[in-house]
Amino acid sequence: MVFKMLQEFDLPARWTSLIQDYFSEAVHNLAQTWPDEQSLEVSYRIIEGFDTEFANDIVKNPDLHFHAVNQALRQFLIDAGGAAMYPFVRIIHLPSDQVRTVSQLRADDIGQMLALDSVVTKISGVRPRIYSAVFECVACQHSMVINQPNEQELIEPIECEQITGGCGRAKRLTRFVLNHKESILINSQFIELQELPEQMKGGIQPERIVCIGEHDLAGKLNPGDRVKANGVLFIRSQRKGGKDTPVFDIFLRIQSLERQNIPLEEISITQDEELEIKELARRPDIYKLFTNSIAPSIFGMDEIKGSLMLQLFGGVARLNEDGTRNRGDIHILLMGDPGVAKSQLLNYMSKLSPRGRFTSGQSASAAGLTAAAVQDPSADGRWTLEAGALVLADLGLAAIDEFDKMNEGDRSSMHEAMEQQRISISKAGINASLRTRCAILAAANPKKGKFEPVSEIPFTAQINLTPPLVSRFDVIWLLTDDADENKDAKIANHIIKNRLRGVSELLVNEGSASDPSKSSAELKISSDDTETLPRDLIRKYIAHAKRTVHPNLTTEARDLIVKFYIETRKKGGNSSDSVSITARSLEALARLAEASARIRLSQDATVEDAERAITLTSLWRYALMGENYDETSTYAGKKGSVRNKERAIRDIVSRLQNDGDGIANSLDVYNEAEKVGIDRNNAETIIEKLVLSGTLMRPSLVDGTLSIV
Repeated sequence: MVFKMLQEFDLPARWTSLIQDYFSEAVHNLAQTWPDEQSLEVSYRIIEGFDTEFANDIVKNPDLHFHAVNQALRQFLIDAGGAAMYPFVRIIHLPSDQVRTVSQLRADDIGQMLALDSVVTKISGVRPRIYSAVFECVACQHSMVINQPNEQELIEPIECEQITGGCGRAKRLTRFVLNHKESILINSQFIELQELPEQMKGGIQPERIVCIGEHDLAGKLNPGDRVKANGVLFIRSQRKGGKDTPVFDIFLRIQSLERQNIPLEEISITQDEELEIKELARRPDIYKLFTNSIAPSIFGMDEIKGSLMLQLFGGVARLNEDGTRNRGDIHILLMGDPGVAKSQLLNYMSKLSPRGRFTSGQSASAAGLTAAAVQDPSADGRWTLEAGALVLADLGLAAIDEFDKMNEGDRSSMHEAMEQQRISISKAGINASLRTRCAILAAANPKKGKFEPVSEIPFTAQINLTPPLVSRFDVIWLLTDDADENKDAKIANHIIKNRLRGVSELLVNEGSASDPSKSSAELKISSDDTETLPRDLIRKYIAHAKRTVHPNLTTEARDLIVKFYIETRKKGGNSSDSVSITARSLEALARLAEASARIRLSQDATVEDAERAITLTSLWRYALMGENYDETSTYAGKKGSVRNKERAIRDIVSRLQNDGDGIANSLDVYNEAEKVGIDRNNAETIIEKLVLSGTLMRPSLVDGTLSIV
């Protein structure tokens, strides 16, 4: 006990010596930048080099050290001429044996300093908290200072201390008043951290922990941020029926934060793996290798898999001088008949992509996808923000199945999330903006169960999605289930062969057979004798490419994309009001070309990359509408031929109306329509639709007259 007291007494001197030797310049800078900077970051590695035993003691008894080092730092600042400074020392770079996930926290960890790899899911508002309270005795006006270590309880004096000059009266014989002006108030915020998706075991609810961020750490984090939170675990008893129970809740008092949203930093790549990635990038068949590696259990779909490969890498997000931002992520929509393996592709992509998230439209709401405002009982019923799937998938990929089954109100929240890549929240007094910088891969089914190719309604209008939302996708694939004897035989053989190669799930769970998904990180041969890459290597390849490669289009590539745009624009469609391509497609082409360059780890997107982007775009456009691609059909929900006939009927009614005292006779309209190739049945149908939409009006049903509204 004597040794411990001596050690505690010695701590401020040891810290003073450490700060003087290693951080004197940093302390001087802190004094100059106060109050913009209010804390000093100290690396644990430097402390370990200074004194290993001293460093180990910090991890075991952090509270004693924090008090001592803050006291030492304040004295330094007072000596430098700062009177009212209450700085904090932030210890970073804890050793790897002190790093935990939320689900690994146990009773032995309480009171120790730990690092948690996590993602922020919920934050409360920033509120002031008393760090050191000054109480005045009403009887004798004597002041006493009492430290406040508990954020949920105000500790008051028991008596007016005679030792410090007080009257000695007990609490019941006098009254103590809190002096706010003399007390030290610091900012405080409740933060909820959740373990990272890649750390979770399959099929379980991710575990969370409530944390407290104080001083300059309050207000620093947003939902969706990925951080390494260093801090001290403490416990509070759970209360039931107004009484404490023997079961405790674990909390983390955050002491420092590291690694705030460094892209894909959680994926560690060794030097050997980096060399292997660079070797792969030099292969001439790298595109084919990646295409084969995407969902090898699904037969064919090479063009679709090629676009998904580009989506994994994505283009370069750019900030402009005027403050605007151009997104780099590629959004893809798969429209298909039931049973064409859309869900299988989405599942695979969400597992393949770093920071991938999978959700289904029927089980996802706007709040679940974007962000929810919820009342937090742990924060005295305050409203807090909770991150949704898109926010948690920041810098990754969000796969949304049954996209068309979402409610209309929920889908409307996707517009801003897809194009501006942020979510603006204005709920329950909270006004915030969260980032959703993720690629979106969505799947939708036709309204009538199967697509109708001979219908007058375009394919994009046969799904339950609004035109503005459809237009935000860079690539739209149409997957139809057509009968073809040769193709069907190949698919059937592939499915059966793939099924026979699988291992019984029961045997894997029992441990009798090895899990085939956890294979070695080497190139392997798939069922149809093609070479494929293992998932772990793909993730590391993508992370390395996104972190280090930021390609720019060469002049030749830029000219090629512009030339394609101008020539396609000239073509038009089969209607006078049709537009074959819009400026939005230009950016999509640039993104695809940049993604193509990233796969080769090239800083230049060349003509070859631009050609790949143009070929891919031409393929999906042709599959969707044939030679005469018509953007107006996507927006209007009608093919060009239908719009031409409607325009012809309107023109006929308008002409006859001008010649006939403001009205047009139906029979005259039918006769004129036949002259331009529209038979009576078609004309009647079109007139009915125009009357229902309010474009035409029938003043009288008796004499069959029409007029333009």
